[in-house]
Amino acid sequence: MAPKVIIVGAGWAGLVAARSYIAINSNVDLTILDDGSTVGGVWSVSRIYPGLVADSPRGLFEYSDLSMLDEDVFASNQKAQAEKRAGQQHVQAIETEQTLDTKKRYGPIRGEEIHNYLHKYAEKYDLLRRIKFQSRVVKAERIRRSDASPDGWRLTMSSGEEMECNKLIIASGLFSQPFTPKVPGLTSFSGLSIHSQDLGQQHPRLSDPSIESVTIVGSCKSAVEAINLCLALPTKPHINWVMRGGEHGVPILLSNPESPVPIVAANNLRVFSAVSPSIFDTESGLYNFFHSGRSWIGPRIVKAFFKLLGWAIISGAGYDKSEQGRLIKPVPEKMFRFLLYTCLILKGNPVLEEIHKGERVKVHIGEISGISASGIALRSNESQKEDNHGESKSEIHEIKTDAIIWCTGFKSSATFFNAEDTHDLGLPVAINSLTPEEKQHWETLDINADKEVVSKLPWLGQWPIDERHSNDTYYRMYRYILSPELISRNDRTIMFAGFVASGNTALTCELISIWGIAWLEGLLKQDDLPSKEEMEFAIAKTQIWSERRHGGKANNNPKIVAEAQGYIDALVRDLGAKVHRRGGWKEYIGIYQPSDYKGLVYEVIECAKQRRAL
Repeated sequence: MAPKVIIVGAGWAGLVAARSYIAINSNVDLTILDDGSTVGGVWSVSRIYPGLVADSPRGLFEYSDLSMLDEDVFASNQKAQAEKRAGQQHVQAIETEQTLDTKKRYGPIRGEEIHNYLHKYAEKYDLLRRIKFQSRVVKAERIRRSDASPDGWRLTMSSGEEMECNKLIIASGLFSQPFTPKVPGLTSFSGLSIHSQDLGQQHPRLSDPSIESVTIVGSCKSAVEAINLCLALPTKPHINWVMRGGEHGVPILLSNPESPVPIVAANNLRVFSAVSPSIFDTESGLYNFFHSGRSWIGPRIVKAFFKLLGWAIISGAGYDKSEQGRLIKPVPEKMFRFLLYTCLILKGNPVLEEIHKGERVKVHIGEISGISASGIALRSNESQKEDNHGESKSEIHEIKTDAIIWCTGFKSSATFFNAEDTHDLGLPVAINSLTPEEKQHWETLDINADKEVVSKLPWLGQWPIDERHSNDTYYRMYRYILSPELISRNDRTIMFAGFVASGNTALTCELISIWGIAWLEGLLKQDDLPSKEEMEFAIAKTQIWSERRHGGKANNNPKIVAEAQGYIDALVRDLGAKVHRRGGWKEYIGIYQPSDYKGLVYEVIECAKQRRAL
């Protein structure tokens, strides 16, 4: 009988999971649920606004079997963008149109182009008819028809509708629920208050002449994008940029769109990935040279490389040009750990220049202590006075504003499981909900994992593990896909796709989907994977590595930046397919393309047949 499959999410992970499932089992009865009205997830129509440009360049931000450089796809993109710009008069264009609209490999990509690409992909593989839009899942529970093992899942939508399936793929991403801090007085604010997620729909309201001042809260990439948007408003409002500050500052990496190969494309060089100490590569020749300690020159190259990268970011942004620039300047000696904070902007983007000028953009460092009808009360982190008792007292000042844009991130998306399933699935749970034995088990794993990480990657030993401030456990999923508990039970009813962020979003989503579906469909057997104990230790090592590599931001934020190629290799190796796909000198200093993995899904099917025949 054909399996009934439901995929939650119609973004990068959900669409390629659907295409991959159909390739592996053409008889599948497949439905995609999405709470939006168009495909794309974070790149859906409702989330796109003028000036939004992807971090990844054209030709690398795509699936293996459809290129953005395809003539039909590119022509369709240009038509869609022209139609949108024709009806868009409230925001002035600030990018170099010719550069953005040129069919150029490694060129920058507009948000509209990404959405259109995903729509074309869904069209190509006949996925649109399988999608139920405006369908938000609020509950997922196991179906137990007898005392035997679970027989699928029952989903409940916000509308009250219920659906059942044999196989469930959660492809809604790590964080999809907007987070706004609980600040005293928030509801009393009389102006416009929106989360960055809503800029696609709400940005025309910022052009209201009554909005003379906009406050942007947060120091992440979405904050820089929001500043860029506000600078282009015809009403030219004053912009207050509010952030907590910290050693990481706001690392801004400038990318030259006119460059034949932008700096971000280097992330797809195997040798580049190998320079960064990675838990996914502790056996190769490059590892032995750079990180094992067996070579005296390798570690020196690593140190020099990251020093050079830090210098490029610091000097490129020119933080020391102004007092405001110095307020957001990262500590140069620690740039190695700040990659997760990095904001990439195109050369010529006005944000940096306006920060240095200080005429339209004012930077504020501090904690928001309250909100009134007309503004924000900010407690300064630097300016302190002593009260009558001689105790230190922070100074509070008010920032008058007509609008607030909250660029404060997102909360976990997979919150619709009950407590037991959340635990078994490897999702974060409250630490105090664990039994004493479980706590001790994972504490021991973490201690032993740290010893091995430092032994395998000695250079990371100089970077301490920051205190974990979260009250929840970290994600405990092998390869960020399945928990060892489910694999040990041979539970083939559920998988997670897109639950690790990566600079190679499209490709990692594709390979994760193939890996997970291979498990769901029995192409990947228990014997093909490590034991439960080995997988748990691998999870602990990955987490400890991430915390030593990236500091506190990695506590519950699975993300792989420079080391993505090693992670990709691990997934392909697990599936029994060909890992090194370019050959010769191109294998190490050639830029890996998504197209290098074209047909991998069919390779996996053949590999499974061959393994079963042995």
